[in-house]
Amino acid sequence: MADPRYLPGFVLVGLVAAVGLAILLAAGLSRPGPRRAGLIAGGLPLALLAPALATSYASWQLIDLFSGMAMEPQPGAMRSLLEGLASLWSLVRAAFGAFGVSCVVGLVLGLLRFGTSAHDVTCSARRGFALLLLPLLGLATACLTVERLATAVRVSAAVISSDEKDPAAKRRSEAVLEAVGLPTKGSGSIAATSSYIARAVMTGVFGGATAAFVLLGLALPGFVLAWRVRFGGTFAAIATALWLLAAAGAALVGFGVLDPLRM
Repeated sequence: MADPRYLPGFVLVGLVAAVGLAILLAAGLSRPGPRRAGLIAGGLPLALLAPALATSYASWQLIDLFSGMAMEPQPGAMRSLLEGLASLWSLVRAAFGAFGVSCVVGLVLGLLRFGTSAHDVTCSARRGFALLLLPLLGLATACLTVERLATAVRVSAAVISSDEKDPAAKRRSEAVLEAVGLPTKGSGSIAATSSYIARAVMTGVFGGATAAFVLLGLALPGFVLAWRVRFGGTFAAIATALWLLAAAGAALVGFGVLDPLRM
C-alpha cells in the first residue's frame, strides 16, 4: 500500500491524466473517421504528461525521504527507506497505468473510421512524417526522464539492501552497482554511489518538469497540424502500431514487470 504522505502526488497524477483523457476524447469524437488517426500526434504526448510529472514529484520526494532519514536516524530506518522507495515507484506505476488507459482510448478512437471528411486536405508525406515524429519525440523524452528515476531507485535499493552477513544479497547489490559503472570496493565507493544517486534524482526532478513543458510543446502543434487532415490506411496502420507499442510499454511498468526494486 502506498504511503499516505504521497497522496498529493497520486491526486496530481489522477487530475492530469483525467484532463488529458478528456481532451483526447473531445478531440477524437469531434472529428470524422478519416481524421482520427492523427490523434497520435497530439494525444500521445499529452497522455505522457502524467508519467513526466509523476517522475518529477517522486524524485523530489526521494530527496526529502533521504534527507529526513539522515537528520533523524531511527530504528528500522533502512526498512522505512525501502518502503518509501516502493511507495514512490507505485506513483510512477499508477501514472503509467493511466497513460496505458489513454493509449487504449486513442487506439479505439483511431480505429473507429465512420464518418466522412470530403473537404479535408489529404495528408502529405512531409506532414505525415512530422505527425509521426512528434509522438516519437514525446516517448523518447518521457522514457529518458523516467529511466533516470528508475536508476536512482534501483541503486538506492541495492545500497540499502546490501548485507555483509548475507553473501547472496551482497552479490546482488554489487551486481547492480557494477551495471551502472560504480565501484563496489574502496574508500571512494560510497562517495561515488552517493554522487551518482544525487545526480540521477536531480535529473528526475528537473528533467520531469522540463519534459512536461516539452510534451505540451509537442502536443499543441500535433493537434493543430492534424486538425483538418484526412489520413489514409498506411498512416492509420503506423499510428495504430505506435499506440500499441506505447500501451505495451505502459503495461510493463504499470503491472510491475519493469520494476527497479526487483533485484
